[in-house]
Amino acid sequence: MQRIRRPALTVLAAFALAASVTQVVSPAGAAPAPTAPRKCGPMDVVFVVDDTGSMGGAITNLKTGINQIAQEVENLTGFDYRLGLATFKDNVTVVDNFAPNNRTPVIASVNALAASGGGNEPEASDEALNTVVNNLPAAGRPQNVDFAVGWRSNATKLAVLITDARPGGFDDDYDTTPANVDATNAALRATQALSKGIKVSSVYVPTSGGLTSTIVPIMQNYATTTGGLYTQAQADGSGVSTAVIDFLRDCKRSDVFIKDQGVDTGAEPNPNSLFWNSPDIKVCPGLADCGPGIQPVVGQANYIHVRLNNPGPNATANGFGTLKVYRTTPGGSTNWDPVTNGDWTYIGEETLSVPVGGVTVAKVLWSPVPGPGHFCLLARWVSASDPMTFPETANTSLNTQRNNNIAWRNYQTVRATPKAPGKSWFAVGNATGRPIKTDLVVTSPDRPLVGNGRVVIDLGPRLVELWRSTGARAEGVKQVGETQFEIADPKRAAFLGIPVQPGERHTTELTFTAGTQLGQFVQHVVQLAEGQDIGGVGYGITVDRG
Repeated sequence: MQRIRRPALTVLAAFALAASVTQVVSPAGAAPAPTAPRKCGPMDVVFVVDDTGSMGGAITNLKTGINQIAQEVENLTGFDYRLGLATFKDNVTVVDNFAPNNRTPVIASVNALAASGGGNEPEASDEALNTVVNNLPAAGRPQNVDFAVGWRSNATKLAVLITDARPGGFDDDYDTTPANVDATNAALRATQALSKGIKVSSVYVPTSGGLTSTIVPIMQNYATTTGGLYTQAQADGSGVSTAVIDFLRDCKRSDVFIKDQGVDTGAEPNPNSLFWNSPDIKVCPGLADCGPGIQPVVGQANYIHVRLNNPGPNATANGFGTLKVYRTTPGGSTNWDPVTNGDWTYIGEETLSVPVGGVTVAKVLWSPVPGPGHFCLLARWVSASDPMTFPETANTSLNTQRNNNIAWRNYQTVRATPKAPGKSWFAVGNATGRPIKTDLVVTSPDRPLVGNGRVVIDLGPRLVELWRSTGARAEGVKQVGETQFEIADPKRAAFLGIPVQPGERHTTELTFTAGTQLGQFVQHVVQLAEGQDIGGVGYGITVDRG
């Protein structure tokens, strides 16, 4: 059989890949060269199996090897794994959803498989991948039940496709027109898997040699696009199980990281404070590099530049993945949800590679930038070879501190003149999953505006009501309006013990009034819970004559 490994990034979109890859040929059914099993960390593995009548030999071979396959998963993961199984003909059958350490039921399901039916070739392999890659419900699809359990962000994610047919969607027809809808649909599945950090490794069983020249490039593209492996087994199904074991062992690691602060070395969890002011994220007016702290231009196209560093502490391979960027109102504790994005609005993404020992800058288009132009930015590196070390929770702060794949840029540049105060915002939130009493603290690590100019924070009626309900305790502030308070102490001012319920988010307004001195000033607003930083924003105020 042939094992074809992922080539350079430049061939991602190509279908004619056979000449671009390296082939290693071994005798039919022969075991791969013995290697010491490598610990792969947590793994989510779903088998996507064509169970039509022509696949009898392949299914028999899979049954023969399924106990060894399951044992390999346990060895490689240290028993931190979830398995899934879906089959397809011209429809999709979800047999097993992901469940923890579910070796026994999945082995039983594989042993119960029977090759039968299917009508004419092609088959719905592309839609079966659609189901498992995108966690699709059954409603509106020829699919028995939902593939309802999502992939874990801290797991190596692997979809194993085994088929002898071209992809045909649900209409049992392969498009041979110039539009080539079915091949395009298959390529989209690969691109979606890449975006989610899922490797698709594929086994082609050449039961009908007349279709090989069409099927092979499509099956290769699944693997080359996502960083997986491609194998051609024998026509009688020999080599299928061996290929699957080879796929499982291909858990090479990269360790790309985005700095949380200048001294960040990529250690996880990050032992340093100030995790919300990444120097590796900035907004530039174009693709060319620019200085730090440039404010997005509302209504125009901008580019978010994110610096990706590889070597992380455990880098052993080039990083290959997708950099995704999101925005929200400047503030503290924010909610993350892997499906809805929580408090964050998706901006865009870029797929790229980061050489081991090197640095690459992702440049994500942001067009147009919506008003009023003050945002916090979140960057997430999603990679099949570099999953999150810690499972992502609903708490963005916790996710950022734990995982070097995630960085948070909460730094706003504000311009103030003697005639025109500068304004920005800070949202007080609670993504901890429990009621908290939060402190809102205003400090300055550098040259404070307070003392030369003025900083006034308008808490708004609801936040003032909540603050007063626990005694209206404060330090270093003086009330200057119904809900407005001036920061009186340049070193530290605070509103103490504000009760905030899970999921709540209250937006305050900050007004920066220029004084007589010109230049650059810095104010930080930080939200604390039980004395711990759960998110903040740095405001860089430029005072000029206007």
